[in-house]
Amino acid sequence: MTRQAGIRQTGVGRVLAGLLLAASAGIPTHAGDLDGAVSDPVVLGPERYSKDVSAFYLGFSAGYGSGGTDQFGLATNAGTFPIGKLDLSGAYGGIRGGWRGVLPARGGRDYVYGFEIGYDIASLDDSVTTQIGTTTVQGGSEISDVLSLRFKNGLTNPSGSVLYFVTVGFVQGEIETTNSLYSGGTTQSFASDDRRNGFVASIGAEHQLNDNWSVTGEFEYVQFQSKVVDFGSGFSTKSTPSYQGIRVGLNYKF
Repeated sequence: MTRQAGIRQTGVGRVLAGLLLAASAGIPTHAGDLDGAVSDPVVLGPERYSKDVSAFYLGFSAGYGSGGTDQFGLATNAGTFPIGKLDLSGAYGGIRGGWRGVLPARGGRDYVYGFEIGYDIASLDDSVTTQIGTTTVQGGSEISDVLSLRFKNGLTNPSGSVLYFVTVGFVQGEIETTNSLYSGGTTQSFASDDRRNGFVASIGAEHQLNDNWSVTGEFEYVQFQSKVVDFGSGFSTKSTPSYQGIRVGLNYKF
């Protein structure tokens, strides 16, 4: 009996000694890990277009427009005379800012939506000249100072780095319409300025460079409302300015 008890005590002593040695050496045991913090493994993946659910951004852009089809005709007391087709063209550029939200979509993509406001300093113009009898008639139009408000939305690619978008919105611009008549060494000149509303639509892409910066490129169409411009002295014309443009820009997300 005495010997068996001694054997048991010796076995217990060995187990205790092993546990103390493991603890002093910093070796984790199952018993010690029960109260320890368990952390999930780090999963690496591609950078998404937006890590935030929503964000504000500011940027600037520039473009070149052409391809308008504004038919200039001069209405007089003697009738209406076609003068020619105005193809407004020129450069524009300015600042913009907006807000966007992000929702998950199918296939690992994101649906991005938001609103954008912009202001462009522009100079798109054209003039046409024709001969009516002994009178040389010239008509012209110019677009400048364009304010826009757009709804922008689209889907990212699966990696989340590129957004393919479309926009639709409202524009307001400064429109100058001119007319001159030259006959017998005398020139009569007329001009009319007005702020005019219109709409804009575009399609494009935005590439995320890093967490804050992105570059954009888009094709847009801008159409201003049609209006009868009265020059006085019995002369008037119907003005319908428009243009198509390519715009590129840079955005900074806050």
